[in-house]
Amino acid sequence: MEDSSSRDNNPDKLSRRKYLIGPIAFMHLFGFSIFNGTAILYYPYIVGKTLFSNSTTENGKSSVCSSNLNASETEHGKIIQSKVAMFLMYLAICEGIPCLLSNLVFGSISDRVGRKKMLIIPTLGMLLAEVFMVIFMYFELKLYYLLIPLILHGFSGEAFANIQFALSYTSDISGNSKKRTTAMGFMEIFIGMGLLVGGVVAGYVIRDRGYLWSMATAFPLTLSNIVLICLLPETRQRKIKEPWHCMSVVRSFHKSLEFYYSKKYSGMRLKYNICLFIYMIGCIAIIGRNQTEVLYVISPPFCLSTVGVGWFHALRGVMQHGISMILIRVFVICLRAETIAVLGAVSGTISLIAEGLTSSTVVLFLTPVIGMGMSLGIVMMRAIMSRETSSENQGALFGGMAAVQTACTFFGSLISSALYRNTVYFFEGTLFLVLAGLFFISLILSLFLTSLPKLRRIEYDLEVKENKNEMNEKF
Repeated sequence: MEDSSSRDNNPDKLSRRKYLIGPIAFMHLFGFSIFNGTAILYYPYIVGKTLFSNSTTENGKSSVCSSNLNASETEHGKIIQSKVAMFLMYLAICEGIPCLLSNLVFGSISDRVGRKKMLIIPTLGMLLAEVFMVIFMYFELKLYYLLIPLILHGFSGEAFANIQFALSYTSDISGNSKKRTTAMGFMEIFIGMGLLVGGVVAGYVIRDRGYLWSMATAFPLTLSNIVLICLLPETRQRKIKEPWHCMSVVRSFHKSLEFYYSKKYSGMRLKYNICLFIYMIGCIAIIGRNQTEVLYVISPPFCLSTVGVGWFHALRGVMQHGISMILIRVFVICLRAETIAVLGAVSGTISLIAEGLTSSTVVLFLTPVIGMGMSLGIVMMRAIMSRETSSENQGALFGGMAAVQTACTFFGSLISSALYRNTVYFFEGTLFLVLAGLFFISLILSLFLTSLPKLRRIEYDLEVKENKNEMNEKF
């Protein structure tokens, strides 16, 4: 039964169960991290087992480094990396397109029917994908059969849909300006911590019980999240009762993207588009490289185990989604959101250069510390655009941003996999140097964003002077 508080859109009148949105985001990303972390480590394992049936790999060991065949160990590992990178390219296309289309439509629908109902869709999608993955892994089917559950997962919007609904819900229950910026920062903590814990848990379960049990671990987490969603109060009334049809879908696409081209936002279009471009670079460089980065760190000279991969991503999660997000509370007191984004771009550029050039495991583990502020740009762009958007259009805004994040993530994955596949034989760190170049562009745009208010003030002053001169000439 729907909570009575859903009859009122005033966030102050909602019950305290509205704060369950944080644990819901955490649980979903926790389960997703186990699901995704297990899958990406399973790909080289099953490829190695298919191509080189005489090879044996212990649970928890690198599937790329622990080979012993007639060919040299290094050459064997590069063959596996190349095959998996090719699969990741197909995955980016097959999973990315339905995921992109779903997220474009979902945002505006959530403005219409409510965030609570929409949160169920990605949760059920992940539940279905987990069931199929467990079955396919049990029978040890070939790698490309795994595309089936992953495509189904894409149609449900993947984790991107859950994030956009959680952020839209957060904007509904928080005020405007700095309070909303802080609320977005705390949601990033829940999201980041879910990803962090999931990666570590997956590494240990794979080592102790194997890939199948690790994938099965995500199933009860997803089931429990359905219970939490049922307890969550709705924030929005259903104002429109007309039936949903094809034109409604077209309008959803239009509403989610009109911020960037419509005359209605002519005064803010430049700011929206710069923010969007910085956001896109962040999604490509930070999220889009994740799967390819796993191939990089389990390969020579690092050869990280499944537990090592889990802790590497955990460290990155602590620094980028934990400490830096907590510091946002301090930053917003003395710095503008645009300035915080500049700091994040500097941190990201240096970190990616270090990761691309190093051959030391110690330095590899230091790169997340150097890149502590890397994700600040994504968070600040969300906060800036949300601050400039009315409450009635928050769902459309975050729906469009989720679609952009989805597109950039899968595009980033596609480009990262293709680039890594073509450079793995001569310099594996090329990918990270290219991404560092993208982050440097983000730094320049962030600096320009900080100057926009000053430029507008100068432009406004000139217009005022011209109007005064015209008035004086008339009189």
